[in-house]
Amino acid sequence: MKKITLVLTALALIGTSCTKELHNGGPAQEQHTLAAKLVGGSPQEAVPGTILVRLNAEAAAEIAAGNFNQISGTILNGLQATSFAPALPVKPKNEAAAKKYGLDQWFIVGFDTQIKPEAAGEELAKSPMVRSVQFNKMVKPVWSSEAHQFEGGLMTRSIPEAAAFNDTYASHQWNLVNDGTIAKNAVAGADIGVKDAWRLTGGDPSVVVAVFDCAVYARHEDLEDAVWRNEAEINGQSDVDDDGNGFIDDKYGFNFVNCFEFNEDYINGALNGQKQNAIKGRALNSNAGSGHGTHVAGIIGATNNNGKGVSSIAGGTGNGDGVRLMTCQIFEGSSYGTDAQNAAAFIYAADNGACIAQCSYGNANIITNDDLYINGGEIDVDGTSVKVNPSPLEHAALQYFLDPSNSNHESLEGNMAIFAAGNHSNPYSIYPGALPYVISVTAFGYDFLPGGYTNYGPGCKIAAPGGEFGGVAGDYTSMILSTGVPGAATQSPGVETEKGTSKQYVYMQGTSMACPHVSGVVALGVSYAKKLGKKFTREEMTSMLLTSVNDIDQYLKSGTKKFYDAMLKTYVDLPLNQYYEKMGTGALDAWKFLMAIEGTPSYMAKVGETAKIDLSDYCNPYDEYKISIDEQSRTALGLESDPVIKNGCLEIRCTKIGSGKITLSSAVGKDKDMENGIGEMNYTREISVVSRPFATNNGGWL
Repeated sequence: MKKITLVLTALALIGTSCTKELHNGGPAQEQHTLAAKLVGGSPQEAVPGTILVRLNAEAAAEIAAGNFNQISGTILNGLQATSFAPALPVKPKNEAAAKKYGLDQWFIVGFDTQIKPEAAGEELAKSPMVRSVQFNKMVKPVWSSEAHQFEGGLMTRSIPEAAAFNDTYASHQWNLVNDGTIAKNAVAGADIGVKDAWRLTGGDPSVVVAVFDCAVYARHEDLEDAVWRNEAEINGQSDVDDDGNGFIDDKYGFNFVNCFEFNEDYINGALNGQKQNAIKGRALNSNAGSGHGTHVAGIIGATNNNGKGVSSIAGGTGNGDGVRLMTCQIFEGSSYGTDAQNAAAFIYAADNGACIAQCSYGNANIITNDDLYINGGEIDVDGTSVKVNPSPLEHAALQYFLDPSNSNHESLEGNMAIFAAGNHSNPYSIYPGALPYVISVTAFGYDFLPGGYTNYGPGCKIAAPGGEFGGVAGDYTSMILSTGVPGAATQSPGVETEKGTSKQYVYMQGTSMACPHVSGVVALGVSYAKKLGKKFTREEMTSMLLTSVNDIDQYLKSGTKKFYDAMLKTYVDLPLNQYYEKMGTGALDAWKFLMAIEGTPSYMAKVGETAKIDLSDYCNPYDEYKISIDEQSRTALGLESDPVIKNGCLEIRCTKIGSGKITLSSAVGKDKDMENGIGEMNYTREISVVSRPFATNNGGWL
């Protein structure tokens, strides 16, 4: 692994956007130079012809009051700017939250591309109104390997119980239901435990998941009923902002890639101090790239039980009850969104109803503290000083999205953001996922072992299925099957499996695929909370998620695994102990998560053995209880005999991998000495039982 040495002194992360202050001994003195005001970064990675500046609060207030020309003239003095406009193309709805995170202070300056970014920065830094300068960099996706064609005849296994829905290819999705038969090294139970969770909820259309990625293919046969629909725009006029949200023709979301280039009216209007106009970007383009966003979306919410395609985590039960998928397009082929455009995407998601942000992207650098991500700096990589571009504007917009005042669902106070941990095999999560208030997801395969590509270690929060190519051409069953895009770019080919452009399914692998498993399960959790009439804060929901896991560390104490390195085109041996206690809290489990939301404790039982559950952990073990269990739970757990209570313990023997609930019923308060005396009060206690081939000594609790 690379040796990393910090050159920048770390500052404590307080939870708001930070900037560097320079003090020259004695009283603080402002220095109006680029060196003093640059929040890290490298001009080599800057987008030509643009630069970001953060004004001080007074200057921003003056502009808001209408004194644009005077302020802009002072700031741009000495720089022949072609444009000067708010960094966010549309004013956020929640002005108080936007001001709280300083979003009103950020502006984007355009200039001739022949001018070097650092030269432009030097001129802008001379103004005392400019608080900080940031190079407007591109962000990069956590690309998976290329998409591989799915052929229905490739695998012929048939597992009636595994196919909870009638979707054609459901039995090929080990990530949802893994009984261990897909391959000789597959581990039964190495999935997300969602089959039994579907008995409780399949999702809810009030839950909107924003997909920060390539565009979601809205006409796909398995997604056309799942995509978020902006009916005002769909039924409105072309090239008109029909719903008045500041974005033109955003029918299924918006394409933020190079969106400033297509809005001369907006830029010129802002330059002259006029009101910001509505913004029109490129059309959503799911065809550019590998269909990555469509694959991710299918894992979360492809329509379930529609007799076609794949099953998904929160795609409903076939009754229009799945979650909705909003496109926030930040990648288009080889074109990536900038820091400013990603920030605009978070504002859009917050202001248009998304409560979950699904983000398979990040900074590829090894960043070892939060301040380095927010403000930039330098790291030493094998003796070479490497500059890390900062993301203060994106960070501020992310905080805006997460702020409780922008809550977009009745059952969740504050929205949630889930990120991929990265596919660089590095011992750190990439940012923004490593931040302490978002979820970073590592990846494992059907053998319950980490994918050889996955990042791990500090910043990583939880593990989920990401798949892994086994190195045998034509056999991709160890990867993740989901929806794809017909005619996707050749570097990641999508191949139609049937006639018709809507019927497309492909395999991919990566933490990009693990990430939407968590997004989907969180969406299920929010749906179930609504069904129960409950509401949780983001912190409460996160805590329940991170403690609703299965033990993955039992497989990582020793030994090695073979990983097919696609770059080297050979197998390498990876020591498993490097991942021990570094994959997050454990492996995602949907049933346990819903039980936590319900308030029902879960107990881990090992398949084929009699489990003895100490009832003193749940109720008075010596009361007289009647034991009842519904047929679905009985079948799921494979109970061949009824549970019994002996010596204060509930004894149960499960023969199948599954999840279910047992109800203990009793009564209290009856006057036993009088036939018609004081009556009894009935009460019950439910216990969730999760049966797996493995079970931790503490019953599965952290």
